[in-house]
Amino acid sequence: MKAAELAAMLARDAEGVAKILLPNGKREGAEWRAGSLDGEAGKSLGVHLTGQKAGVFCDFATGEGGDLLDLWAAVRGVGIGEACNQVRDYLGVRDARVDNPKPSYSRPNRDGVKGLNHSHLLWLTDERGLSADSVRAYRLASKGVDVVFPSLVDGELVAAKYRRVPDKTFRVDANCEPVLFGWQAIPAAARSVLIVEGELDAVAAHTLGQPALSVPFGGGTGDKQAKWIAAEYDRLAPFDRIYLALDTDGPGQEATAEIVKRLGRERCYVLELPHKDINACLLAGMKTGELAELVRHAKTMDPEALRQASEFGEELISAFADKPGQERGIRLPWDKCGNDVILRAGEVSLWLGVNGHGKSQGMGQVTLGALVREFNCCVASMEFKPVNWLKRMVRQATATEQPAPAYIRHVAAWFHDKLWVFDATGTAKADQILEVFAYAARRYGVYFFLIDNLAKCGFAEDDYNGQKNFVDRLTDFAKAYGVHVALVHHMRKGESEDKPGGKLDAKGSGGITDMVDTCAVWWRNKPKEKSLKAARMKGLEPDQEIAAKPDALLLFDKQRNGECEPTYGLWFDQASLQFLGGEDHRPYRFIAFRQLEAA
Repeated sequence: MKAAELAAMLARDAEGVAKILLPNGKREGAEWRAGSLDGEAGKSLGVHLTGQKAGVFCDFATGEGGDLLDLWAAVRGVGIGEACNQVRDYLGVRDARVDNPKPSYSRPNRDGVKGLNHSHLLWLTDERGLSADSVRAYRLASKGVDVVFPSLVDGELVAAKYRRVPDKTFRVDANCEPVLFGWQAIPAAARSVLIVEGELDAVAAHTLGQPALSVPFGGGTGDKQAKWIAAEYDRLAPFDRIYLALDTDGPGQEATAEIVKRLGRERCYVLELPHKDINACLLAGMKTGELAELVRHAKTMDPEALRQASEFGEELISAFADKPGQERGIRLPWDKCGNDVILRAGEVSLWLGVNGHGKSQGMGQVTLGALVREFNCCVASMEFKPVNWLKRMVRQATATEQPAPAYIRHVAAWFHDKLWVFDATGTAKADQILEVFAYAARRYGVYFFLIDNLAKCGFAEDDYNGQKNFVDRLTDFAKAYGVHVALVHHMRKGESEDKPGGKLDAKGSGGITDMVDTCAVWWRNKPKEKSLKAARMKGLEPDQEIAAKPDALLLFDKQRNGECEPTYGLWFDQASLQFLGGEDHRPYRFIAFRQLEAA
């Protein structure tokens, strides 16, 4: 488990952990207060105990801070790796794994190895631009005409590489452990690490203020990367972020792709170097702040099908230009619903409806309700192009039929770090959906996933077993990642649409409704629409009793973890495409925009 995952588990009992680490402190409001990391009584150090910042600490006297795992490491005086081991023991967490027998390795031959001689130091500092402090941090040495690049793990020499100076001739001792070079220079408290291609690049990165490791066998794929990844997998496991700055040539980029695949897309960030490698950047005049800036702007190699909704900002403007158009969980976006229905983590909800009864439209409004309550969302609406689905959502978000271009840009920007779109129209494959969803949950902390609809997930209409197995996989996914999945699904066509159906009217296998936690039905009041239309055509006043009825019903036919199965009457506003909680209610502006009048 990564450090961030363990820290999140500690945060679930922030007060209990704070009491263990800082036993002489005391609770004051929403914080645990102590004097310092030594644990004496006082107020200089505070640990948040509730809300989204639960577990975050800050020592206001020293400026130190972080999460509960950082606090654990600081109080116990250990590195992050050892802190992870101790926290796993404390939490009773055991990684599900099988350890294969480890091969035996030889240690480097120390004969002839001496402190770095003067000519080698001058070559490293004057010709390669490395600082003397960085050379010492990596404990470079000399062996005859060779510069020695030692690989130390936990203070023990396990491998070494030798470079003849000034020739570019390398050699290594036989059968040494295939480890990354540079662990001796990585701070024990580090939660992220930079990996480069060459030993000189690692020392150059340190010179520029970013301690780094280097791969032992250069660029390329296959065994060159597989050997060291297998050997270093556990040591790299706690790091929340792994930054990659391998050479910009073909072998370097091939190695980058291989490392990302093996170590996980969600925590690997790739730097865009202006020159071939870090040492070349240093020799070209790069400054410390410039490398730090490259690290800040490093990007993940996201799956192509996962796109941020903010990318569609300009397309949304074009689409609107043609014509007007106490328990954690998501609550429904109508005040009268209160806490009756909660879309909880680890659950799957099924949203049924006959074609044309507003289930997709209504789910857009439910998604907006989740977004404004700070739940990150990902939508897979395979029936529409993303911009078309988002266009309808923008109308709902702005509570207006034709928002101004400046307002649309504002909404698209607001979506940026909150809403993601599964960009694949047509019949998407179930495996791809789950793969992208898993990445979005890990990388972006997405909580709410909407699939519209089951018929577009790659199954034949009569493949009941395939549909049922997919829903089963969704329930596993929701539990594994602590997220909520909302699945839109069609109902069988009955003799008439004049009465709402129930969960037993869902298309396909009854096992689908059995497996989900919540089941709801969207029903459009067709009898009311027919009555009002008939009265208008005859020039008569509509029947007041019928006119007062809701335009739609949202019926909950199953709530496994709820205390009721409510039915809500809703009224529809055509301009905003919103369902309203009452006949006299006005559309709600989900995303405010102060410049609306000026725009």
